[in-house]
Amino acid sequence: MKIDVRNNKILKDLQKNKYLQLFPDFKQEKVKKVTSFALTLVALSFFGLFAINPTLSTITKLRKELDDDKYTDQQLQNKINNLSNLQQEYSLIQKDLTDIYSAIPDTPDSAKFIAQIKAIGAQSGMTIEQIQIYQVEMNPKPADFFSYNFSVSGQGNYDQILNFISLVNKTKRITTQDSISIFHNQSDDISSPLRLTFRGNVYFKK
Repeated sequence: MKIDVRNNKILKDLQKNKYLQLFPDFKQEKVKKVTSFALTLVALSFFGLFAINPTLSTITKLRKELDDDKYTDQQLQNKINNLSNLQQEYSLIQKDLTDIYSAIPDTPDSAKFIAQIKAIGAQSGMTIEQIQIYQVEMNPKPADFFSYNFSVSGQGNYDQILNFISLVNKTKRITTQDSISIFHNQSDDISSPLRLTFRGNVYFKK
């Protein structure tokens, strides 16, 4: 049997082309992969600049604000605790504030002081003959605390005079002593009452 060589070759070429069509175009596939990779890089760069980076900045800012808020909250809590402690301490000394304000009042209040001296004289049994108030000190030391001089003269026995001096020193009003003189008048009999001259300072805050 005789075979047409030319027809056989064409048949083989057709078969060859048919099978080749089943395989992908490797050049085209490579281009697709490179293009896809490049686009992926571009997309990542885009999202990094316009999405991820602002998000990271926002997270960092929020963390800093959170730390600041925690610090502020801690400081406020400390202040609240301190105020609570001060309130408790104030409650403990509140009953003594009247005596404290009486010790150094914000006015000279000389009339009240004179009344206190007279009451002390009566309590001690000594006879008060004279009470004098002198000029207020204009250059106080320490600053903001003023004082004025006073003098008391009277008579009584030794125990009465000592009791008077002790009660003056114990009065709520703060005073200091400049001089104390206890004596008999030259014309008086030794059995006569002793005489007292008491000089000092009384303070107030202005």
